[in-house]
Amino acid sequence: MASSDKSPEPTVPYNRRQPPGDPMTMKQHILDKGAAMMQSLKPIKKMNQHVCTFALYNHDMSRQIETHHYVVRLNQDFLQCAVYDTDDSNGRLIGVEYIVSDKIFEALPPDEQKLWHSHAL
Repeated sequence: MASSDKSPEPTVPYNRRQPPGDPMTMKQHILDKGAAMMQSLKPIKKMNQHVCTFALYNHDMSRQIETHHYVVRLNQDFLQCAVYDTDDSNGRLIGVEYIVSDKIFEALPPDEQKLWHSHAL
């Protein structure tokens, strides 16, 4: 995930488990259940790997967060990940990340390479 080198703006405190907004109504719960019965969610079902990592902020290397990557391998050299803040049912999507092989990375223009970070161990 990309991160700015600027210090972040202060954020309004919030409950980590509950985003801002009104609670879901019974009507919305029923609509969601009906939608779940009719939808295949095929792209989501292709996610077949879960990787837990820690990410550091570029502007403050002393800060880290736990991240959970749910991975789809598109081919041998290219993966795409939905990144969540936790692996429980209340997890919030905090980013989308692409992971490419060294071969693809080396073929990128130098200005583009600056926007990527290594996943090498």
